[in-house]
Order: sequence, then structure tokens, then C-alpha cells
Amino acid sequence: MDAKLYSFVIVDDEREIREGIRDNIPWEELGFSFAGAYGNGAEALEALEKEMPDVVMTDINMPFMDGLALGERVLLSSPSTKLLILTGYDDFEYARQALRIKASDFILKPVTPRELRATLAALKRTLDEEDVEKRDLEQLKRQLEESRPLLRERFLNRLLVAEAPPADLEGRLASLGIPIPADSGAFQVIAVESEARRAGEDLELDLIAARNSVVSALGQDWPGLAFQDPEDRIVVVSWGQSAEELYRENLKAAETLAARLSRSEGAPARVGVGEAVGELGALGRSYREAMRSLAWLRIRGGKRVGAYRELTGKISDAHATRANWGKAISAALRTASVDSALNLVGEMAETLRSSFTSVEAYYLSLRMTLAALIDLMDDLEIPDAEIFDPGSDPFAEIGKLTDSAGTRAWFAGLVQRIARYLGARQENFAESKAREAAAYIEERYADADLSLASLCKDLYISTSYFSHIFKKHADRTFVEYLTELRVRKAQELLRTSSMKTYEVAGEVGYRDAHYFSLIFRKATGTTPSAYRNGGTDAGD
Repeated sequence: MDAKLYSFVIVDDEREIREGIRDNIPWEELGFSFAGAYGNGAEALEALEKEMPDVVMTDINMPFMDGLALGERVLLSSPSTKLLILTGYDDFEYARQALRIKASDFILKPVTPRELRATLAALKRTLDEEDVEKRDLEQLKRQLEESRPLLRERFLNRLLVAEAPPADLEGRLASLGIPIPADSGAFQVIAVESEARRAGEDLELDLIAARNSVVSALGQDWPGLAFQDPEDRIVVVSWGQSAEELYRENLKAAETLAARLSRSEGAPARVGVGEAVGELGALGRSYREAMRSLAWLRIRGGKRVGAYRELTGKISDAHATRANWGKAISAALRTASVDSALNLVGEMAETLRSSFTSVEAYYLSLRMTLAALIDLMDDLEIPDAEIFDPGSDPFAEIGKLTDSAGTRAWFAGLVQRIARYLGARQENFAESKAREAAAYIEERYADADLSLASLCKDLYISTSYFSHIFKKHADRTFVEYLTELRVRKAQELLRTSSMKTYEVAGEVGYRDAHYFSLIFRKATGTTPSAYRNGGTDAGD
């Protein structure tokens, strides 16, 4: 491989010096290429901004822009460029300013070819060292990227066994590209093991296949990720806003995983389900519970899914903790589960009545629940005036609640007002999305690749949600709406153009003219040819 040549530029207002340096230095022998010569700083800067060289040698005193100003601009734009200051004045102030802008050397005129060669030789050694360091750093970055999957798995396994969360947890998640939102309300572990495990290379293939099966069974939209623990089990970490909701979803997922893996691997697969925890740093507890559930399944035999709650007869204490009532009710409102939110209000009122003997504890619980719901309103940008009466103080109001029935009624009313506001806003959003979708279809109906999936992807909306709102607002499904539009456009072309049927089909989004004719006849009661010739137009 040819040795690298570093580019060199001279900037001096004396032509003899520029040409003398250019013509009297064996550039390639010293490891450099002469890249240009300029008579003043302004001229040089304009050229250097297009392509910055490795070395710039500049005189200080020049018209338009002096060398110190030029050097400062060069190093600001390209800190790795080496700057040589050339001057005819042996002035300490110039030397001080050169040091200030971090020039590589300060050279006094007249400079001899021998002196300049020695300077360039030293400079080349520095550049070579920096080039090696740069390549080493790039190699390290490549190695880091290649090993990132292993580092992610190692960090996740540390998280499962750590007694306390690692320092800068969110920063580590982000740097490793682990998509766990640390601010979620609940986290849970389910663990999968199978009896169909081979040894050696086959074991690795089995594990890859098992992980792929887990990911496939859960689906792309599942809020979780799967990885391998040190004992070659597949661990799934998932997250959500509500501990109880997450638990229910994971219990269903566990049944699906056990059935799918047992079929695909031809041997029983077991799934252990831990309890949901409120903080990511406490994930190890859920993991240990999932491990105990797996051990119980192994001892008991026959059962494919085991939940720690069933193993211990434990009932989650999420609802018995003051801090969690507001979070649970807020999570239900976020998912439009109004009945669930109202049930939680009832449970809260009854639990507070039977659990707390202290008046202070009772009202503290109410204040914490109200604070969580107000935080929800802030987060969802719900104006206070839409929920509370003008001039009212909700915290003062709950201080006047004296019994369980009053507490239940007050918080139920608050929940219902929030739900009504969110429902109205969602309805407005749905109507807007339906109109946007109709305009999208009008614009792209001629695209044969237009589909429900492509429309939803471009409109950033799920297919299930879109199908629901579009049917409600357009009184027809996406396919029905698109078909009607295409047939109507085809009718226009048949009436106003001499295009052949297959050409009309292509113009309105059908690749197959025969299929187009069938669709047209079904919609209008006549064929395209008959319609053009004045046949019955049942579609108009």
C-alpha cells in the first residue's frame, strides 16, 4: 500500500516565498503533497473552506486577513489541521498569540529549506501517530458495534441479578440501544425453558430458533424484548403503565408461548411468570420469582405455565399501597378503560376504609391519588378548567370527605369528567384521521400497491384502530371505499376517453384487466364495454 501523503498549503503575500517553498522542498520524499499557495488570508479561507488540508503554513502580516485570524478560523473548522505560523518579526506577542490559537509551530523568516524539511519531518511523525490513533479508535468503534448485541445481553443479565440498579441506568440503556423505557409504570419478567435442548453447536441453533419463536409469537408491537440468560433460558422483559394490566397480558402471552414452543420443538416448554414491579431497578425480583415458578413447574410436572402468584397464594399488594392507587387509575384512563378506572376507585375507597386507622393516613392517600390524576391531566394537556369548577380547590374538597361513599363518589366523578374529555378529544382526532385517510385515498387510488397497511404506515396509525374509525366515519370499510372510488373514476374514463379496458384498469389501480372487469360488473351491474356503449349503469 502506498504511503500516505499529507496535503500542505502555504499562505504568504510574498510571491518569492510562496514559490521558493513550493519549488525547493522534496514534498513526496518527506511524505507530503503540495496542495496550493495563496497570497492572503481571505483568498486562502475561501479555498480552504471547500477542502481543508492537513497542514497550513501562513504568514502573519498579510492584507485582507492576517495569518492569526486565518489560523483561528482554520482550527475552528478543522481542529486536526496542523498550523505553522511564519513571520519576519521576532516578537513575543506574536508567539503568545500563536500559542493561544494552538499553532503547531512558530517559524521565523527567513526560513531555509533545511529548517523547513526538519519541521516537516517532525510534523509528519506527529501526523502519523495521530493517524494511527484515529484508525485504532475507528477499529475500536467497529469492534464495539460488532459486540453490542453481546454487551446488551450481558447488561440485561446484570440487571436481572443486581440488588440495586446500576448507576446512570437510563444512560446505559440508551448507549447500548436497549429500548426499555425506564419511566414506565410497571416491568415484568417471564422466563421460558424447554426440554428439547441439544449440546454444542446444536444448542446454539436451538436457542436462536427458540428466541425467534418467542419474538414471532409475541409480535412486533409487543412492548418487550427477549434475550438469553446464563442458564440458556429465554427471558422476556416487558413493560407497561399498569402492573395488573401488564400481569394479565403476560399471563396470556405465557400460555401462547408455551403452546407455540411445545409444538415447534416437539417437547414440553415451560413458562414461569414473575410479579410486575414498579421500577426497572427492581427487575431482579420479578426474575427470581419467574425462576421459582419454573422450578415449581419442573417438580409438579404436566403444567406448562406457572405464575409466582399461584405458587405462593400471594395477592399483589399494588392496590394496597398509597402511592399506587393514583398510578393505577391513571393507567386505566390512559387506555380508555373507564370501567376499570371506576372499579379501582371503588377498591381504593373500600381498602382505605378498612386498612387505615389513622385520619392522617386516610387523607394522605387521597391527596396522593389526586396528585397522580392531576399529573395525568398535565401530561395529557387537559386544561384544569375542563375538569374542575372555576375557583375550586380540589385538595380542599377532598379534605371534607368523611366516609367511603363520599370518597368513592367524588373520585368517580373526577374519573368520569376526565374520561369524557379524553373521549371527546379522541373522537375529534378520529374524525380528523378519517378525513385525512379519505384525502390520501383520493390522491393515491391509482396506485396498484395502495393497501390498508401502506395507508396506516404513512398516517402513523394502527390498522385495527384505523379500520374502526374509518368504518364509523365513512360508513364503509377501506376496501369498499377504495373500490367505489376506483369504479367511479373508471366510469369517468369510460365516458370521456377512448382508452381500452385494460388501460382504464391500469389508470385506476388494477393490474389485472379481467379482475377489474369483475369488480366493475359487481359494482355497476354491467361490464366496462357495455357501460361505454350505453349499457345499464347501476352504479350511478
